[in-house]
Amino acid sequence: MTYLMEGRMRRNRSGDGARPALITLQDAATEYGPPYTSLRDLVIRGHLPRVQLGDSRRIWVRRADLERLIETSVA
Repeated sequence: MTYLMEGRMRRNRSGDGARPALITLQDAATEYGPPYTSLRDLVIRGHLPRVQLGDSRRIWVRRADLERLIETSVA
């Protein structure tokens, strides 16, 4: 299984179909549907925790946090 991460294709090394635990907001917008700007606003307001990876300017979030937020907003 492959995923688009940081503009490059990366192969899932486990081979079990598991998705990466972290996802960029850009990839989350593509995969889950909400606009990037809406996801960014949720991070800025503290509703979606940001994960800082080194000096990267990309905004990363835990996939589990994003899915939990989506589930609670739909319910």
